[in-house]
Amino acid sequence: MAGVFDLELTEDGGRAEELSDEEYFEADESGRQQEYGGDGLPNEEIMETLELCAQTVNPSNVRKIGRESFEIISLLGKGGYGKVLLAEMLDEQRKKYEPPRLYAMKVLKKATIARNQKDTAHTRAERNILEAVKHPFIVDLHYAFQTDGKLYLILEYLPGGELFTHLEREGIFMEDMASFYLGEILLAIEHLHTLGVIYRDLKPENVLLDCKGHIKLTDFGLCKESISLGDITHTFCGTIEYMAPEIVQRLGHGKAVDWWSLGALMYDMLTGQPPFSGENRKKTIDKILRAKLSLPPYLTNEARGLLKKLLKKNPSDRLGSGPDDAAPIKSHAFFRHTNWKDLLNKRLEPPIKIGVTSAYDVSLFDTKFTKQTPCDSPVDMSVFSPSINIFEGFTYVAPSVLADLATQPWISERGPRSPRKSYKGDSLFNNGLEGFYRANAAVASDLTAQRAGACPQSHHPTTVMASSRVVNGYNVPDNEEMDTTSGAAGGATSAIPTQHHRR
Repeated sequence: MAGVFDLELTEDGGRAEELSDEEYFEADESGRQQEYGGDGLPNEEIMETLELCAQTVNPSNVRKIGRESFEIISLLGKGGYGKVLLAEMLDEQRKKYEPPRLYAMKVLKKATIARNQKDTAHTRAERNILEAVKHPFIVDLHYAFQTDGKLYLILEYLPGGELFTHLEREGIFMEDMASFYLGEILLAIEHLHTLGVIYRDLKPENVLLDCKGHIKLTDFGLCKESISLGDITHTFCGTIEYMAPEIVQRLGHGKAVDWWSLGALMYDMLTGQPPFSGENRKKTIDKILRAKLSLPPYLTNEARGLLKKLLKKNPSDRLGSGPDDAAPIKSHAFFRHTNWKDLLNKRLEPPIKIGVTSAYDVSLFDTKFTKQTPCDSPVDMSVFSPSINIFEGFTYVAPSVLADLATQPWISERGPRSPRKSYKGDSLFNNGLEGFYRANAAVASDLTAQRAGACPQSHHPTTVMASSRVVNGYNVPDNEEMDTTSGAAGGATSAIPTQHHRR
């Protein structure tokens, strides 16, 4: 709305001198006499010749953003569908801004995605999700555009890298550090739940840190939308080590799966590995469903209590599964020192200090990618016809960018991503920013679609795209402390390493 209600005020505070109708008419006529001669024709001496074109008839200050607006700096991640690059925005003369304007550029190959109708829907849904949801702890989308052969998502660049990297360096987190980051993650998930969205892929690789050390959730392709209290969905999706038993069983699941994943991540932070992991995927699944929870003796009673309540195999017994959702988790003794309002408003100092030496420092990302020569490789257009554009409407410019034009054009921020390959799943997102806990949730319309799995490869080959039937024949044990040596995983696909230990 910038400029719509701009008023031109006079020097005396806006009180223009009042003129009578006759005086006003005479003043208006004097101006007209300068513009027009006595014969009523325009005065050529003060005329300006103006070419009629789109720019003059419908002028706009909005610069068209495309691939040529960016220079590639580094490779941050790579996967089967595309890659994520650190990119710097250039001005219209292709000169760098000062300070640098850096983004994470997610590049997807149309030909690869268009082979499968679901993958096409997944990609469009992820773009729409990123547009719709605004929250302090969720990554921002700034631009989206396309060429004949590729799709581009220009995301906030988060130089702090993955939470996984920091867990690797630290080994384990102390409980006060863990409570800080679990609290920020909890607030992001709580916001999604208020919008009827299940996240379904919480893991250290999907949590990135900004330049100050605050977290942001990324990779929303496995989300499920339009879920109300009591609703269930049946898609097998996620990353095995953090996957709730009810997802593994394919018996239907609801929002409580996110609280299981929060518990699994909490366990990972405090012990150095997920709560249930085996030599391969089949054994990991068996442990998730049957093994009892083993807690190290060094954990405090508060941490032990919360882990036990979050990692209940029966979802109806799990903390957070009721109508109050996140509220009972936030009030648990483990978070007794957390001021939730201050945490939400980023008034608390993050425990992790992001020690990057410059804006271009990518040392907190995997060197397997950053050491490669970055490029946005050409595509073979013979395998994809642009005549029918199935990605019509993909282009996007963030409202915050448009608002900035009125005072300081082309101010940007920063941000990447980098998860593992994950299972196919449903997706959606929604909206909120200021007052996102209020009811002005004119959130995104239904985006019943599924994810394109187009995320950078992770450090660990833990997950693959789900086969149509992965696990059958399991029931949730009545006693969650029950143990078993059974290795049967009916219908499980090939054994894929699932070790996630940090040394």
